[in-house]
Amino acid sequence: MNDFNNLLKIICQELNIKLTISSDGWLKILEKDNVTHYITGYRFDNNGYATSEIMNDKGLFYDVMTYKNIPVVEQKVLFHNYEKNEVLAYFNNHNREIIIKGNTGNAGKEVFKINKEEDLFIVIDKLFQKEYSISLSPFYDIKNEYRIVVLNKKIRLIFGKIKPFVLGDGKKNVMELASEINYFSELENPLYIPKKDEKIELNFKFNLSSGGRVFLNIDDDVKNKLERLALMVANNLNILFASIDIIVTRDEEILVMEANSGVTLNRFLKQNPGYFIVIYNIYKDAIKLMFS
Repeated sequence: MNDFNNLLKIICQELNIKLTISSDGWLKILEKDNVTHYITGYRFDNNGYATSEIMNDKGLFYDVMTYKNIPVVEQKVLFHNYEKNEVLAYFNNHNREIIIKGNTGNAGKEVFKINKEEDLFIVIDKLFQKEYSISLSPFYDIKNEYRIVVLNKKIRLIFGKIKPFVLGDGKKNVMELASEINYFSELENPLYIPKKDEKIELNFKFNLSSGGRVFLNIDDDVKNKLERLALMVANNLNILFASIDIIVTRDEEILVMEANSGVTLNRFLKQNPGYFIVIYNIYKDAIKLMFS
């Protein structure tokens, strides 16, 4: 957050905007010519209230996408009064492998892949200790995940994400190999010694916050499809500024996963420092749009 706030300071100085940062850096107050706008966390004051609410709620987002006939990752929302038999049927109907997460969660936190019936309700009950609602979705065999930043109905950035992985050398175990790339999250088989050049994925999540890596070399045909789909989402939801995540499965199915009202690009920038000006201009133009 400090890096992001420091970037905002430079931008606001350039645009002659008074910037006040409070609430331990979470709230940013921007003032110019008797007009005030706000940034909370990484959420800019560009989108309407309802649009932001829909983006932040997986169930609402899924409902809008299906209503608009936009291909989307399936979501089933549960509340505290859920029926266990209904959940069990959902689990069985999706090859006994599903994803469970908070309905309004983000950044890959509290996301669980469940493939054992005995874990199913343990995880659900754990999430309901802190969540008002949770979301179930099938487990998709994802080849790549992509993030597309949309600003004022235009594509400003697109990049792919791959899951964190290590390559075996025939000597070190998975835990030792993971530590060499500074990956210290929980591992499924930490003591397993991979064969030389054997690829071991360390996580089922693509989030950069979970160790995912960025790639920028995207096939033109795939890129065009992703951009068209992202703009379809933005236009149908009246999005002015957001990042849209889209997956491509092993079967080449392209599905929208979610739209994020908080546009977080700090981890992308750490992996790609040469894109500083690109990111700077995206945020600067988003602020200019707020005051336009």
